Amino acid sequence: MINNKQVGYLGPEGTFSNEAALKVTDSKDTLVAFDNIISIFESLADHEIDEAVVPIENSTEGSVLVTLDALMHYNLKIRGEFLLPIRHYLLVQKGVTIDDITLICSHPQAIAQCRNYIHQVNKRVHATSSTADAARYVCELATAGVIGNKMLSRKYDLEVLDGEIQDYDNNVTRFALISHEDDFQITSNDKTSIILSLHGDKPGGLYEVLSIFARESINLTKIESRPSKKGMGKYLFFIDMEGHRNEPKISHALNDVKNQTDFFKVLGSYHQITVGGN
Repeated sequence: MINNKQVGYLGPEGTFSNEAALKVTDSKDTLVAFDNIISIFESLADHEIDEAVVPIENSTEGSVLVTLDALMHYNLKIRGEFLLPIRHYLLVQKGVTIDDITLICSHPQAIAQCRNYIHQVNKRVHATSSTADAARYVCELATAGVIGNKMLSRKYDLEVLDGEIQDYDNNVTRFALISHEDDFQITSNDKTSIILSLHGDKPGGLYEVLSIFARESINLTKIESRPSKKGMGKYLFFIDMEGHRNEPKISHALNDVKNQTDFFKVLGSYHQITVGGN
């Protein structure tokens, strides 16, 4: 749990990131909203805030790429992660019906997670910078509805017209708690995340790296490639694994992997934070 700190999140107030930050902060903490994820990382790197809560992956839409790129660029660590079930609702001005609205507004991620519903009701779509911005738009336009969480209905005095409209019931977003240090304490529920790039175009390079983890019986929970931005065909690999970097077999494997790569960075060792329900 974070205590009495300045904690950044992707705002404004009423977004799913705001909901996520409230799950893992103390009531005495100060939540600081940012317009974009890069600004969060910049502020944290400059010690203007103490920690940050950022989305890193959605079970429907995959990784949040700007978060991965920021983890690569900034000298910051993941010190915890947690899963937030994402439940989408269609919210409108009070008394408005589905036949009254012609437009559905929301953040592109929320729109993408509710494609089937939007197709079913056959409404035009308007993308906004956040679900909260969409809610403010709907407050001024009775012929529009917003897809978002229930926090928006309370904050903007909107009515829930339809609920649980996400395409998949198991829609979950993985959030990371970012700080200057990771979690040094080894638990029974740790994960470690790394980034690496391979030696040039060496055949079998990735296989050699993965075989090191297999040799140590280390379970990899995620492997994802991203362009390194250093030329066509040059990639970075993001890898998550079970275990703490200070465990002997993890430490041994990471040292061997480092020797097989052009670039290697440990993003942190951390455990999953338990949060309450929606």
